[in-house]
Amino acid sequence: MSGNKKKSGFVAIISAIIAVAALIIIMSVVGSPTGNTPHLAEGTQTATTQADDNKDSKEASESEKADKKSDEAKESDKDDEKETTEASSSSKSKMGGIHPDFLDDAIKTEKNAKKKVYLTFDDGPSKYTDEVLDVLDKYDVKATFFNVSAGNSKYLDSEKKTYEKGHTIAIHTKSHEYDEVYGSFENWKADVLAQQESMEENTGTITKFYRFPGGSSNTMGVKYGTDIHDCVDWLEKNGYEYYDWNVSNDDSEGVAYSPSELANNVLDYIGDGDEYMVLMHDTGAKENTLKSLPIIIEELKDRGFTLCQITENTSPYHHRIYGDSE
Repeated sequence: MSGNKKKSGFVAIISAIIAVAALIIIMSVVGSPTGNTPHLAEGTQTATTQADDNKDSKEASESEKADKKSDEAKESDKDDEKETTEASSSSKSKMGGIHPDFLDDAIKTEKNAKKKVYLTFDDGPSKYTDEVLDVLDKYDVKATFFNVSAGNSKYLDSEKKTYEKGHTIAIHTKSHEYDEVYGSFENWKADVLAQQESMEENTGTITKFYRFPGGSSNTMGVKYGTDIHDCVDWLEKNGYEYYDWNVSNDDSEGVAYSPSELANNVLDYIGDGDEYMVLMHDTGAKENTLKSLPIIIEELKDRGFTLCQITENTSPYHHRIYGDSE
């Protein structure tokens, strides 16, 4: 009886040991009851690591693509900004004198013209300026106006209208009194700046297109004590350009020419060349100049000329300064 009890106790101990061992084995395979992740087989761990690496690589690639697109977008924005800046700058002139809304067309017209005539008017504005503008509008022509402010104050609205219609406005002189203008170099410079200031106040543009009273070949400088060479040097150093002429309608010669005669004075001088600068005048005494314009414009167009206005791209025509040898 006692031997049986000892045997039974021994069996129970062995069974308990086997049960504990079995439990340890099971826990090592399926995990502990606390939910900790069991140790994975080496192959499984490597596969998971590769999957993570592939995921990281894919995310990095997507990030690089996004960065590249962002960089491309930035470059595109820069290009757009550059084009906008260039387009904006194309409507600005270093010489002024032309309304920005018309500047590009003025440059394009001049650039594309094979045979050019520039109609220019000195001494305005006057009581006829508005009618001159109407004629130019009728033929879709732009011209250049070298203006005087002294004595013309009641016509300043016409000067402003000239600018707003897209013509070139330019400096001629403040007073047109030769003894005052050419009394000294300082007098001459003050005259230029005073006329420029008057036009800026009236139109808002600072024009640097200029024509000497009497032309650069005038004898008034010598007579009254101003060396025109000094004037030319000052203009060049300060960004101005001056324009003389190679054709005139002779309306300032003291002869009462008819409209057709004034027109012929221009047309007879214009031959087979490809560029002409025409001098006319816009004053209250020049009604026949006004009347001659349709004749001149129609004939020049029939001959294949383009009527242009002066721009900063215009080749200046300069007279020989009085006293210089040929």
